[in-house]
Amino acid sequence: GVIEQMAGRADVVIQCAIEIAGSDIKVDLTGSSPQVDWGGNVVYNFTYAYVHMAVKSIFDPHIPNNDGSAAPIQLTAPEGTVVNCRFPAAVAARMQIGHFMTEIVYRALAQALPGLVVAGSGGTPATQMVFYGRRHSGQPFHVVLIRGGGLGAGAAQDGAGCFIFPANGANTPVEILESDSPLLVERRELLTDSGGPGQQRGALGRQEVFRVPDDDTAPHGAVSLALQSGRFRLAPEGLFGGQPGAKAQFTVNGQTGDPYGLTRLQAGDVVIMDAAGGGGYGDPKERERAALVRDVQDGKVTRESAQKDYGVEITDEMLKG
Repeated sequence: GVIEQMAGRADVVIQCAIEIAGSDIKVDLTGSSPQVDWGGNVVYNFTYAYVHMAVKSIFDPHIPNNDGSAAPIQLTAPEGTVVNCRFPAAVAARMQIGHFMTEIVYRALAQALPGLVVAGSGGTPATQMVFYGRRHSGQPFHVVLIRGGGLGAGAAQDGAGCFIFPANGANTPVEILESDSPLLVERRELLTDSGGPGQQRGALGRQEVFRVPDDDTAPHGAVSLALQSGRFRLAPEGLFGGQPGAKAQFTVNGQTGDPYGLTRLQAGDVVIMDAAGGGGYGDPKERERAALVRDVQDGKVTRESAQKDYGVEITDEMLKG
């Protein structure tokens, strides 16, 4: 797997080989990129946790998490690589790489177990938005928002969303941001056509619009926004003929922003954050006609996309039926 990085830095490569040896499952990450000079490095136990999650979710998601469920999994992650960094190394942004471990294991097992894996997800990695500054009164505020995207589709089901995957997290409610900061959320909605086309469709991504007020509640001075996120250049991939989901986007006042660094916002500024959609599974031309009609009726797919991506012309009569 290739994981995009900020401008001017080489993308990170995660190389994964999996061998089933009797009752043992050997996962080898040899060949992965050396540790990096920013916070994306992952420690061994974090890597093992997400590899374990992937294997367990495929073979038996219902057994308890204990030493017995972990015993069959043997992980090789060479020290000094980005998946097993050597001290001292910055690790505060480890989710930007570590969250991909599960998806990479799925992709390595896809040919052997096609019915048990899902395509790439827009909530991999989770998006973390940290807003901080001072209210109009001068009182400091600091809020952390966690956001997901559309899940990838599987062999028997469309993707669901919006979720953080594979981390055990939830989307932060709008009310928490607006009660803990002077910021406002003007819109939060699913994005039509953002799910990867496929026989099973990837889940839709999500758009959220934030505004820094410019009235008598305007913050005192600039508001800082620190981002950890991904999927801005490399979209969530589809499987077995499924197409990628839509990429993530980050804009400030209509202009493309820097999704990998610190952004300084002034009163009246508007930030739009689009989460990526999930990848599709299987040939879109094989999608059930009734399911595609429901997608158009529900506003998840436009008629134009139905024609272009699925090869089906949706008529008024089909929508009335």
